[in-house]
Amino acid sequence: MWVLGPQSSWTNATKFLSFAVQQHMNWVLVIIDNGADAKLWFSDGQPIGAIRGGCESSHRLIIDKQGFIDITVPYSVLPSIVDLNNTVAICPEDSVNINLTIPGDGSFSFSITPSTSVHRSVLTGTLKPLPEVSGVDVSFFDKMMDLHYVPYQGVPGAPGRDVEEIKALGLRHFPFSPHSFQLAMAVYDWTTASFARMVLMKIFEYTSISATPYPLDSPNIATAIWKSNWGSYVPGNKAYMNSFMMKPASTLQDVQDQLRDVKALLQKFSAVQNRLLSAAFAAMPRTSVFYAPQLFSGQLDISQLSLDYFGMEMLECPLNAGPTSESLVVSLEAAMATFVKVGSTITTKMVWSFADSIDIAKHYQNGLIVVVNPPDNDSWVWDAASYITPLSDDSEKNEYTFAPGTSFVVESLDVRDIDEDERNKSVQFLTLKLHAPGSVRDDRTTQPPSRPPLNNIPARRSSGPKFNHHLTNKTGGRRCHCVDDAERMKGQDK
Repeated sequence: MWVLGPQSSWTNATKFLSFAVQQHMNWVLVIIDNGADAKLWFSDGQPIGAIRGGCESSHRLIIDKQGFIDITVPYSVLPSIVDLNNTVAICPEDSVNINLTIPGDGSFSFSITPSTSVHRSVLTGTLKPLPEVSGVDVSFFDKMMDLHYVPYQGVPGAPGRDVEEIKALGLRHFPFSPHSFQLAMAVYDWTTASFARMVLMKIFEYTSISATPYPLDSPNIATAIWKSNWGSYVPGNKAYMNSFMMKPASTLQDVQDQLRDVKALLQKFSAVQNRLLSAAFAAMPRTSVFYAPQLFSGQLDISQLSLDYFGMEMLECPLNAGPTSESLVVSLEAAMATFVKVGSTITTKMVWSFADSIDIAKHYQNGLIVVVNPPDNDSWVWDAASYITPLSDDSEKNEYTFAPGTSFVVESLDVRDIDEDERNKSVQFLTLKLHAPGSVRDDRTTQPPSRPPLNNIPARRSSGPKFNHHLTNKTGGRRCHCVDDAERMKGQDK
């Protein structure tokens, strides 16, 4: 039996892994002691004692009123490892028990049976915190639902999820919160065309001006709403304009006049829903970095915005300081030469959506593809990225999200040619690394070596098929290549 000892190098380990036979690694959680008698759930909805596992899998244990434990199997070759919140144990066999103690003080301890003798049998770690949810925000969000601003009222294609289904999903993913339904609804609504409201009202804030709320670049917001010109997402459409708390409009001036009347409430609406989204994202299960070694996003999400608005998504943009007479727009070239240059740290104003396949990013890109690498710490999961497809309006839409306020380090910017059948053959690529101050590993424990470099692990996930990016007629309000192809064919038929 081959055993990875504390002094073994990951270089030798991964050489071994490249020749190892894939096994299906399973584990069962056994609760040895639950000191506070806390309620326990797994976010997969299965019983606590169910058999779990699988290559590159991660499951989230929810401890009521205390926190989370992410139980991750990065790969299934033997000997494999099981990771609990960055505390690692080696598993010499393909089926193990995880014997867990939760004393109720924010910590936990566990042992593996059968185990190796490489390190002491009982390991300790720290729970990940439960998110805080404001009751005031929930009350406001309930009012928005009562007024039929949430969810989006005209979901194209097949009907969206009904309220009862969203309630059930909320109880599964957020059972620790009395506001589970609102958290689930906030995420569901993000996956519809409502996302445009949450984006526009964030990126066009002058966030470096000390004022509450932040001043808005109203002309740019009105123009972006007005210029949407595809499918049902046009200013003359009732559902589209309702998502901005407006009535159908026939002129840009009409949009500007309506925005003037509703912008204060609309900005509050966006702020509240973004806070609920952040809380929901923090509670969703994590994804192994070995399952998704990189994440990809086709930008900009809102097709009527040019790349000159990409810099407005960052808190570091100097234009955020005003004056408000200066429009929030900067060329991509100027942004890349200053606050988005290589080595800089950038922080998002808004939610960023990604996929785990570059083919999906190509399908949505409007001239820019953003690539994100995991941070150089010891985490075996994407701690800041949430896989939200289980709550999506489109069960086929592969989507990971970063909450507003997430920071990244700029690694590179280059221009690459992409496949002939994709638009914008020459596309800008911006490569970022998720910024994380450090690992959440508990310093009191003696650990095996840190997480190996991802490019040394043979189990890399390949891109998904190009034809399976979303359900037919489901776009979530994001213009993609399917829309372009349909319009081109329609034009050819005339």
